[in-house]
Amino acid sequence: MTTWYDVSDLTTWTLPHLTGIQRTTVGILQGLVDRGLDLRLVEFDQDCGSFVPIEAAALPPAVQRHLPWPAESVSDSCQPMEAASPQPSIQRRKKRLISRDTIFGTSPAAAELRLAFREFKQASRQLRKRLRRWASVRFFVGRRPLPSLRPALRGGGHTRPVTTPVISAGGPIGPGDVLLSLGASWPIAGHAEAAAALRRQGVTVLRMIYDLIPVIKPQWVDEQTVKEVTTWARNVLTESTSVLTISEFSRREIERYCEESRFATPPVAVVRLGDTLPSGDEPTPPLPRFVPRRPFFVCVSTLDVRKNHRLLYDAWQVLAARDPESCPDLVCLGVPHVFVTDLLREIRHDRTVNGRIHLLHGVEDTELAWYYRHCAATIYPSRYEGWGLPVAESLGHGRLCLASEATSIPEISSDLPAFFDPFDVHGLVRLIDKTLAEPEWVRQREATIREQFQPTPWTHTADQVLAAITAAGHQLDGRSAA
Repeated sequence: MTTWYDVSDLTTWTLPHLTGIQRTTVGILQGLVDRGLDLRLVEFDQDCGSFVPIEAAALPPAVQRHLPWPAESVSDSCQPMEAASPQPSIQRRKKRLISRDTIFGTSPAAAELRLAFREFKQASRQLRKRLRRWASVRFFVGRRPLPSLRPALRGGGHTRPVTTPVISAGGPIGPGDVLLSLGASWPIAGHAEAAAALRRQGVTVLRMIYDLIPVIKPQWVDEQTVKEVTTWARNVLTESTSVLTISEFSRREIERYCEESRFATPPVAVVRLGDTLPSGDEPTPPLPRFVPRRPFFVCVSTLDVRKNHRLLYDAWQVLAARDPESCPDLVCLGVPHVFVTDLLREIRHDRTVNGRIHLLHGVEDTELAWYYRHCAATIYPSRYEGWGLPVAESLGHGRLCLASEATSIPEISSDLPAFFDPFDVHGLVRLIDKTLAEPEWVRQREATIREQFQPTPWTHTADQVLAAITAAGHQLDGRSAA
C-alpha cells in the first residue's frame, strides 16, 4: 500500500508565506512525516486528467521552506515512477513563480488592484456564460447548442473544454493505495471526478471539507465560487471513503446539509488543527517592514465579508471620534478577498481612521511573530468560521485574543479568549478600552493563557488523520467480508 499526499493546490502558490488551508496542508504533511509515515507527493494534472507523482523540488520556494525534509533529498522518498512521463506542466509553473508582490508591491492600492483584477476575471466568466446562453436561445433554438466558450486547457494547442476533463486510470495510484486530498482543490477542473474514479477503483480516498460556507452562505462569495464549491462538496460527500473536517460545528453543518440534500452522510472524522507557526519562533523576531508608533491591535485574517472587518472599521470610528490622540493603531494582516473593495475605499479616504488602520499583506512568518509579541492584543471578529486558526495561534503565543463568540471559535478554547458578540460594535470597543486601561487585567489573563493553553502540534493532527485512515480501511474490509 502506498499513501499519496495531494499537493495540487500548492504547485502554483505565489505568496511569500502560507495562509489558511495551505498552512494546514503543509502542517499535516509535516506531522505525518514526523510520525514516520512513508508517503509520496502527487498532484492532479489537468492536461492528462489524472494524478501524477511530483517531487518536492518542483514546488514553489515558499512551500519548500516549510517542508519536513530538505528539497534536495526529496527525490528518494518521492521519486516519480518510471512509467510516469515527464511533466511539462510543472516546468511551465516554475516559470510563473515570480511573486506578484515583486511586480505590484504590497501597498493597499496594490491589493485593491489585484482584487479588482480578480473581480474582472470573475465577471468575464459570467459574461461568457451569459453570452453563450443568450446566443443559444437567440440563434440556435431547436438546434445543437453552441460549444463551450470557456478557455481551453493549457498546453499543446488543444481545445478540450475545462468543463469536460478526460479522467484516466489515475496514473500510478492503484487499488489498495490511499489518497489524502486535504487542500483547496475545488477550482481545479476534473480533480473531484478523478478522485471519485480512484475510489471506485479500490483506492481509499480521504478528503477534507473545512467548511461549507460558499454552499450555505452564498451571499459572501461570487457566483462562480458557489457553483464550483457546491459541485465539489457534493462529490466529496458522496464519492469519498471518508471525509475529514476541522470542528464539531463543521461536522454538524455537513450532517445538516446531507440531510437537506437527501443523501447519506458519509463517515465524518473531526481533526483538531495544529496551531504552531512553521517558523518565526526566534527569541527576538526581526523588525517588520511597518512598526506602529503607538499601542496597536492585530487582526490576522483574509479581508473577507464574513471575517467582519466592517466591525473593526466601525469600532475604530468610535474610538477615533471619541479621542483621536488616544486611539490605538489596528494592523490588519491579510489578502483582500471579494466584495471588500468599498470597505477598503472607505478606510483609505476616511481621515479620522486612515492613519490608524493599516492594511498589510505578504507578511512573512518572522514579521507575524513580531506583531504577536508586541501588540496590545489580537482581535478576531469573524461572523462564521469552520475553525479560527488565528485565535489558536494567538493563544499559543500567550497573547490575549479578543474573539468573536460565533460558530466554531469557542471550540478552540471556551474561556481563555475575551469573547464579544460579532454584531456588537460597542461591546468590542469596551474590550479594547479595558485592554488599554487595565494592563494588570491583561497580564493576569495572559498568565492564565500561558499556564492553561496547550498548543496543538501537527503530529497530533496527523495522529487523527492516521486514525481516520485506519477506520476507513476497516470500513472497506467490512464491506468486502459482507
